[in-house]
Amino acid sequence: MSRTLLSKTLKFACARSQRTGAPFAVILFSIDRFRLVNHRFGYAFGNRVLRRVCGAASASLGRAAVVGRWGSDEFLGVVSDCGPREAKSKAKALSEAVSGLLIAADDRVVNVTVSIGIACAPDDGTTPQEIMNAADEALYEAKRRGHERIVATKDLDRRVFEMGIILETALREDRIVPAYQPIVDLHTGAVVAEEALARIVTADGKVLSAEEFIEAAAQFHLTYKIDWTVLLAALSRRQTYDEDIVHFVNVSGDLLRHPRLLMDLLASAKTSFPRKGAADVKPLVIEVTERELLENMDITRERLAPFLDFGVQLALDDFGSGYSSFQYLADLPVSFLKIDGRLISRIQEPRVLSIVRGIQAVATDLGITTLAEYVETTEQIDLLRRVGVDWAQGHHFGTAALDQSVADHRRAMSINWAGGYYCQRDPVPPLP
Repeated sequence: MSRTLLSKTLKFACARSQRTGAPFAVILFSIDRFRLVNHRFGYAFGNRVLRRVCGAASASLGRAAVVGRWGSDEFLGVVSDCGPREAKSKAKALSEAVSGLLIAADDRVVNVTVSIGIACAPDDGTTPQEIMNAADEALYEAKRRGHERIVATKDLDRRVFEMGIILETALREDRIVPAYQPIVDLHTGAVVAEEALARIVTADGKVLSAEEFIEAAAQFHLTYKIDWTVLLAALSRRQTYDEDIVHFVNVSGDLLRHPRLLMDLLASAKTSFPRKGAADVKPLVIEVTERELLENMDITRERLAPFLDFGVQLALDDFGSGYSSFQYLADLPVSFLKIDGRLISRIQEPRVLSIVRGIQAVATDLGITTLAEYVETTEQIDLLRRVGVDWAQGHHFGTAALDQSVADHRRAMSINWAGGYYCQRDPVPPLP
């Protein structure tokens, strides 16, 4: 059945449900890794797979269902008089029917699987758009969890999806802005650096911290866009500051997977920090977290090398939070160690104090500057000084603050989505 006929079926089912209260289910599913099937066996074989999958789905869902192709590798089943529990059972039968297919390809047999999202009326909506949005969210989550998964809307964390929409809109409207937190030399008390931390300024005057949207950013693969935006803003801001202030910015594994964007950022860094000599060290530090590093260390070094060659420094963030942290000290030219804030919060405990003392000893031997995160009390400061930790940041020294004029400007220029399209955006001024 074509998408047009499926759309009419869905409209009819919604109208009937609104009129009589009868439930129905929408089962949206896609073939896992279908691109690989097309690439390996050709489009003719891919079309045969599509037909076989559609046939198996129709047979497993029964006469009460209308099934057809919804997109390139997506299918839609509309099942009449079907509630959430029965829909889950039918989806399981569909998954088993497809995975049991044996599709001949030359001298071999190919198996495929499907990921499935389920939405039910009236619980998940009463209009075709509401039902399909819910089913699409469920299918997205099924794909995110792996292959051959079934997810119903009741399994979803709605807050993550809502935050994903807020984040995507903020990116389009240039409302991702950095807040800057001071970093202090523990021995002199002077502000020696600042870290740029991502914030969302909302159109109604609120400010959202990274902790509120970072999970959604990871799930919807938007982290690299946040890093890109914040890093560019920090480079622009740097030109109004004394060069003695060191600027810390985060670079995620997500951004490391985009080499072209890294080269664009390097070009901007070269504009902001003109080279003065062959061994010129720049007051710019890119932070990488152990859990964010790429699995292949050779690729990680390759992606970071142009920045390090230019004189950008490297910090290892959340040090002490993973078992392989010391291995990264051997593999990467780290200039700063940011000691995990969870250790700092417990530094008054003798065992934790000994761990921090050990980290400091290693850093001293390697000529690495240590930086304690999330410092909040004078007791922590006294212990850190006694151990010999070099720098610190946290609420005791100051919270991360926005450049208020920039935030207000972004709000003023923000125009909400209209009809699904963003009408106007304030262009980011080019770096001089």
